[in-house]
Parts: sequence; structure tokens; C-alpha cells
Amino acid sequence: MTERQGECCEQMRAVLDGAESALVYVAKFREYGIKVLDGGSSFVVIAHCPWCGSALPETLRDRWFDEIEALGLSFPEDEEEIPTEFADDTWYKSRGL
Repeated sequence: MTERQGECCEQMRAVLDGAESALVYVAKFREYGIKVLDGGSSFVVIAHCPWCGSALPETLRDRWFDEIEALGLSFPEDEEEIPTEFADDTWYKSRGL
């Protein structure tokens, strides 16, 4: 399991660890969100814990795309060429983010 940064309370941890939840965590973007219940995979990014109100870590979505572009790649066109470190939190942890 990928260690999630920013979990601020037991309620949040329990929900994220549960089998079915409206809360999602996307490790490669360090992003928390609430699912949009329309049958798709969309979610609304959240900046604070829904239970205790603590600030969550800032999303790294834009930085992820910047790093991919700096490698001379684009997503999704070059998806198969993107280094595996960018599939999860490895890329930003190795950069001290």
C-alpha cells in the first residue's frame, strides 16, 4: 500500500482504508478528492479533511505534468514511455516534495 501523506485523523484513514468509499486518494498526484457519483471516475479535489478540517497537502497534478513534459513526453500520447516512478508517489518523494 502506498503511504498517504496528509492523513490528519483516524476517520479519514478509516474511510480511505475501507472497501467502498466516496473519498479517493491518487498517489501520483498526492491528491485527495470526493467521487462524483455519475458512474465515471471523476472526483472533486479537496484541500481540507472533511472530518477535522485540517489542511491536506497541496496537489502535485500540475507538477506531474511539468515533469513529464520536461522529459520530452506528453500524456496520454507517450503513456507507455513514461518512467514507472511516475505511476505512484515515488517521483515526488525522490525529489523531496
